[in-house]
Amino acid sequence: KNTEWGAIAYLQHSKYGSMASVRINNNSDYVTGYSSVNEPTCGYSETNLECNRYGNTEDITKPYNTEVGYLASTTGNISGIYDMSGGAWEYMMSVLLDQKGNFFSGTNSIYNSGFNGIFGCPACNGDMSGLTSLITGQNFPTDAKYYDTYLYSKNDFQYNHRILGDAIGEFGPFATATYGSQQRQISSWYKDESWFINTIYPWFARGGLFELGSGSGLCSFAPDPGIEYSHDSFRVVLSLKDGE
Repeated sequence: KNTEWGAIAYLQHSKYGSMASVRINNNSDYVTGYSSVNEPTCGYSETNLECNRYGNTEDITKPYNTEVGYLASTTGNISGIYDMSGGAWEYMMSVLLDQKGNFFSGTNSIYNSGFNGIFGCPACNGDMSGLTSLITGQNFPTDAKYYDTYLYSKNDFQYNHRILGDAIGEFGPFATATYGSQQRQISSWYKDESWFINTIYPWFARGGLFELGSGSGLCSFAPDPGIEYSHDSFRVVLSLKDGE
């Protein structure tokens, strides 16, 4: 969940973490636990520039059990949490609600999470189905502790709708930066990419992507429609019962 990601972010910035920028996983094969040999100094780029190198060779990226690899851990050693920066975007179990408190499933019948809910833009992306919601999918968990919900937001900069402690709104003030021909929204913490969820893209993703360079990071977040992508992943959390 976003709130769990936020807890990790605050621990990483405390005396129990590395208290430094978490090095990006720039392995272009989406292999977990890797770290960039050099900290990227530029953001999103359409080309593999020297200031933002990514790939799968040892001169560019190193595995988790090396001195360079430790820099991608939240503690700066092998015992920390890896892949919090770069690699693939990570879907959070954190979703937008409409003005009546209903869950969003995704953008439309083509781009959605598979969870039952309404569509934010039923006719977008050439969707001609006429469907405005998903009712044949998976229900959201009955216990609300397994997901975060966010108040209705129509655009991608309503950071004030964050949940206290989720490491979203606290990363402001926010600004706009130009990378090549692209305008990117960034936070004041490490200038990571920062886009809030909205009606068209109602699901949170965190951490950034291997090719985003300085735009990726522990503080990076973006909206997604919920559909599976080759550059999106998720993290499994093991929840133990009391006494186990």
